Amino acid sequence: MLAACGLTQAQMPRLVEGTDVAGVLRADIAEAWGIAQVPVAGGAGDNAGGAAGVGVVTDGKALLSLGTSGVIFVANDQFRPNPARAVHAFCHCLPEMWHQMSVHLSAASCIDWVARLTGASGAAEVFQRAEAAGVASGPEIFLPYLSGERTPHNDAQVRGAFVGLDNDTDPNRLAQAVLEGVAFALATGSTSCARPGPRSPNSR
Repeated sequence: MLAACGLTQAQMPRLVEGTDVAGVLRADIAEAWGIAQVPVAGGAGDNAGGAAGVGVVTDGKALLSLGTSGVIFVANDQFRPNPARAVHAFCHCLPEMWHQMSVHLSAASCIDWVARLTGASGAAEVFQRAEAAGVASGPEIFLPYLSGERTPHNDAQVRGAFVGLDNDTDPNRLAQAVLEGVAFALATGSTSCARPGPRSPNSR
């Protein structure tokens, strides 16, 4: 890759752990900002950094992050890959810690999408419409794969769909189906990150 880019290894930064000091803030920048030359650590990716910020730093702690996409993040005290379910497994930003991520490419973006589709003013109205549907669950099913999917399907080409529509389908029930579809996708991701239960003494 370096050769293809016309670069050499000497031009690459050294690798450090997330908590290791990689250097200090440059003197000119520190002076411009009016602060000391503070240490600069290796840092973290967005989800690992967010997890550290909310305390998901010990084995088994987890968080759900909802934005355009949806992420289930689980802190682990050991490396627990699950490639069969397209679960991301990486180092955490803390020493001797790892994490799993179940990543769904469409989460809150589905809410914005159905708002545009049905003429709702925004996400708040979508939630109001879902509540106004008046039933626990209608026959409509929504597959929330508007831009492909990662966990557990790992298919960039899969797309969303509505099924089970009937003459009674209205914007309220469409809103409800979208919320359910996103929730079930996240539930599937959660099981993809789940740890195996204790083995039976008689199991082989």
